[in-house]
Amino acid sequence: MSPRLRKYVKLLQTPACWPALRLGVAATLEHDTALGRDSFATVVDVGANKGQFAVYAQTRWPKARLICFEPLPRPREKLQRVTRGQAELHDCALGAEPGEGRMHLATRTDSSSLLALGVRQKAIFGMEASGECRVAIKRLDTCLPTPLPRPVLLKIDVQGFELEVLKGATDLLPHIDAIYVEASYVELYEGQALREEIERFLTEAGFSLDGRYNTYVYQGEPVQADLLFRRPPLAADVART
Repeated sequence: MSPRLRKYVKLLQTPACWPALRLGVAATLEHDTALGRDSFATVVDVGANKGQFAVYAQTRWPKARLICFEPLPRPREKLQRVTRGQAELHDCALGAEPGEGRMHLATRTDSSSLLALGVRQKAIFGMEASGECRVAIKRLDTCLPTPLPRPVLLKIDVQGFELEVLKGATDLLPHIDAIYVEASYVELYEGQALREEIERFLTEAGFSLDGRYNTYVYQGEPVQADLLFRRPPLAADVART
């Protein structure tokens, strides 16, 4: 059975995902391999698109505070519907510096980015540019006052802009317990940071790489993967357990 077919079989076996599926949004249950044993009180979904991860989060952690960031109006409208008004929605992109940016739209909206589509993105995924629009950019630090209910999961999937999001969250990172970020091994968007840079940044910020999941391989070479980072517990916390 192919991974795609296996995913849809699992969706059909999960009634909590059916309302979103009827609206054309398939919850990303494949992330259960990485996150299914965790319990989070806050989930921050950066690059929420139509709600694929948000619906998964609501299914897995129904009592968690869910905070979503999606700058594009049409996906955000669908996101609001599938989360049934139970998520906090922010209509901005995130980056290292506040301001305004140019969103490069792709023929598949979840591949739109603040970076231009690269040659490999077009060749490997059959993607093309379909237009541009202006979006507001904010630092994550300024959007989320602390403290947040712990433990906190930060999920980032922003098509090559992941490192810029992290650079805009330096004050927030000490309050984050786990980071789940999509990272590329090859340049899919022009000027994007690759996996090594993201791993280095988060290691220097005090996180440890816990695992790599959902690796996409093209012609025998890894292209991108979901990386899970965790903040090691404080010595005082370890002593109490």
